[in-house]
Amino acid sequence: MSEKSKYTKLAELGIPEDIIEKVEEAPTPSVHSSAQGGKGGRAISLTYVDNYSALLLVYTFLLHLLDHDKNNEKGETALLNESLLSTLQTAMKEQQAYRKSFLDAVDLLNDLKTE
Repeated sequence: MSEKSKYTKLAELGIPEDIIEKVEEAPTPSVHSSAQGGKGGRAISLTYVDNYSALLLVYTFLLHLLDHDKNNEKGETALLNESLLSTLQTAMKEQQAYRKSFLDAVDLLNDLKTE
């Protein structure tokens, strides 16, 4: 695409003439890329979201509710809370496993960095 057609396209897009003139006067940017020596590199992105504290908070709240329900008549709510409690226990175990896997990955990357 020629320089003139670039500026014509700007005018067609509704860019004011004074701005187009400034663009025409501005130096054309250039891209220079070069690489020199080195071992090469790599980028690694690790993401971990720790939900354990939120799970523990809900778990504690449910334990309190179940303890309160033991003193009263067991109803449908107590059965639901017991079911939720077992689900939370499973989720907390999974969260601990995810945390361990994440920390193992960080340790492995640190070991690779020092080699």
